[in-house]
This record gives sequence, C-alpha cells and structure tokens, in this order.
Amino acid sequence: MLVFGVALAVGLLLTPRAVEPRRVTGSAAAIPPAVTSAPAPAPTPEPAALPDGGPVTEAGAGTWHVVPGPDSVAGSGSKVLTYTVEIEDGVDVPSFAGDVDAILADPRGWTGLGAVTFRRLGTGDGEPAVRISLTSPGTARRPDLCGFSIPFDSSCRLTREHRIVVNLARWLRGAHSFGGDLAGYRAYAINHEMGHALGLGHVGCPATGAPAPVMMQQTFGLSNAYLAELNRAEPGAAARVRPDSAVCRPNPWVTAAAH
Repeated sequence: MLVFGVALAVGLLLTPRAVEPRRVTGSAAAIPPAVTSAPAPAPTPEPAALPDGGPVTEAGAGTWHVVPGPDSVAGSGSKVLTYTVEIEDGVDVPSFAGDVDAILADPRGWTGLGAVTFRRLGTGDGEPAVRISLTSPGTARRPDLCGFSIPFDSSCRLTREHRIVVNLARWLRGAHSFGGDLAGYRAYAINHEMGHALGLGHVGCPATGAPAPVMMQQTFGLSNAYLAELNRAEPGAAARVRPDSAVCRPNPWVTAAAH
C-alpha cells in the first residue's frame, strides 16, 4: 500500500501541467492608411511664352524673296495699300502667301470697315507699301529687326523698308492666349501688324470679358496688368496700357471688336 502511494505521488509530479494561454495586455494600434500622393498640378505656362509644338527653323539666311502671285485686290476703300508676300531664304512654308491673302480679304478684317483696299503686287510690279515677311525667330530677334527686349518671340512692323516681320515660331505655334486656335492666331497676327502699317498703335483691354481689340498685344496675353508689366522693358511703352484688372477674351478680327 505504501508502495502504491509513493508511485502515485511520483506519477503526479511527473505528469506535465496544462499550458495556460499567454495573456497580452494593451490596446491594438490602428494600421495607418496607405499614403497616396495626388498628382502635382500642371504648371501654368507663362502667358507670353511660345507654346510647345513642332520643330521651327531657328535661323534663316537673313534675306527674303518675294513669293510670286496674282495681282489681287481686296476691299473697296479709297485708301489703297499695296503689299508683297515674302519668305526668308532658308524657311519653307508654301501656304503662307495664300493664308495672308485670305486674311486680308476677309470682311471681318480691315476691309470690313470700308476705308481701305489691299492690293497684292506681282513680281516686278514695283515697290510695295508693305512687305509681309515670314521670318525665322533667330533673324527676327536681331536688334535691327524686332529685337528681344521683351524676352519672348513676337512679330513686329518696321517703318524702314516698310516691312512686317511675321515670326515663324509664332506662325507655326501660335500663342497661349488663343489656346489651340492657330488659324485665329494667324489672322490676329496679320491684322495686328497691318494695323501698325495703317498708323495705329497698341491699346489695352477695354473691359473684362470684352473681345480684345486687334491692336492689343494678344501674342503676349489678355490682361492689362500683365501687359503693362511686360512693357516696362521698352521705354515709353508701359503708358500705352493701363495696369488695371481688365482681362479680355481673344479676338483675331477688327470688326468683331468694333461692334
């Protein structure tokens, strides 16, 4: 009996105890949500900067040749302005002359006011009153042509040589103010520079939301405040535009702003 008791005691000592579950104290931490970064907004382009686009011949020969064409007439005004269409040597845009003729003949342009007639001279028909010259940006920036005091590509009208310098880069890419309306911008560029040939200067936006006058510097922008600041680079030019809050909408035509 004693032996049995001892054996029982030893058996109890050797039997493994049940393993109690481990208790974990504390509160569960929340799993942070996955961090997703929103795409950065596209930078707003400088209004006066040249839009992106296809390749542009940076510099031509610095000389121009007259594009042969018909002796055509547009308008019925008593003031007759003769012109030739010219392209810089080294620049190839075959459609330029036809586009210029169509813009000048459009009744929404200067002929629509009834005061002027445009007559394109053929080759060998004498000296024109205006030479409309498609010009590479590198040539146009020359100090004796449009210059680059406002550091953005633009067209211009030169009193000497009676030349309108149409900037090739702008002709091919337009301006931010016109968005993707390249045909509209081209009409604006020709009408604006021909306005200078008719003796007109720059003007500002008359009121927010109004169609921009064709003599406004729409190549650079549609805001009076912005244009006034840009024109500080040219002595005396800043006074042409009031630095107010008026912002116009793009407009390539003369008569659209007149009504």
